[in-house]
Amino acid sequence: MMGKRMVYRILISVLIFCSAYLLLRFGLGPARRFYQRQVTAFDRVLRRQLLIDFDPKLAFWLSAAGVAAALLFGYALSSNLIVAVLLAAIAAAMPLLVVRHLESKRMTQLDHQLIDALTTIASGVRAGLTLTQAMELVVQNHRGPVQQEFAQLLREYQMGMDLNQAMRNAANRIGSPLYRLTFTAIEMHRVRGGDSGESLDRIASSIREIERLEGKLDALTSQGRHQAWMMAVMPLVFILMLWAIDPSGIALMFTEPLGRILLMIVVVMIGAAFLWIRKIMAIDI
Repeated sequence: MMGKRMVYRILISVLIFCSAYLLLRFGLGPARRFYQRQVTAFDRVLRRQLLIDFDPKLAFWLSAAGVAAALLFGYALSSNLIVAVLLAAIAAAMPLLVVRHLESKRMTQLDHQLIDALTTIASGVRAGLTLTQAMELVVQNHRGPVQQEFAQLLREYQMGMDLNQAMRNAANRIGSPLYRLTFTAIEMHRVRGGDSGESLDRIASSIREIERLEGKLDALTSQGRHQAWMMAVMPLVFILMLWAIDPSGIALMFTEPLGRILLMIVVVMIGAAFLWIRKIMAIDI
């Protein structure tokens, strides 16, 4: 047992030395580019989309520290390099998954709040307010992400930016097709003129119809999405059931080289099938 641990330690030391040498000799440029991409991604999501004042560089280094901690914890817990690398990979993916979940949740809230915001703006315009004053009503009377976005839009306008440019910036920052459609329609209406209240009502009606169709599509494709999750989870359930029936037989999948290879192939194939089904079911209008 001690000899096996010594071999693992020697292999880890050699791997660390080779990685450091290759990083310094060949990979310094790619490492810098990877670092810049990750910081840019954190900055785009945290500051520009979620409007959270959090240093993206600190977020990157916290993620890197989490990966290192998971690697050391996994190796100390199991003395198995494969388990340690697996935990490190999970730790590396977790920040991205959390940020994407927050981004998706906020996008859903923004889309749901848009119709109420347009109704408020249309009511303000009919009452004799200007477009920017009607947008201020959204900031005053609404809560959540839509309030943050319109507050940022008005802040840019008050600092001297043209309203059309501020709306384009908001559409690019949010990234939602509904907001891009809304701000483009408002910009075109400002150029051509007409009844602002009626135009905003038409926009709200169009967005309401789009949301109705998207809800219908979600209902039609929900079974396929659930089947994808069932397909991904059931192999794990079968392994646990067989583990309870024949632990020594299932242990061969994790201890023998051939079993590990087969297990890795199964994981890759299930992951590819899961992503494929999710891609097929992701129908957009």
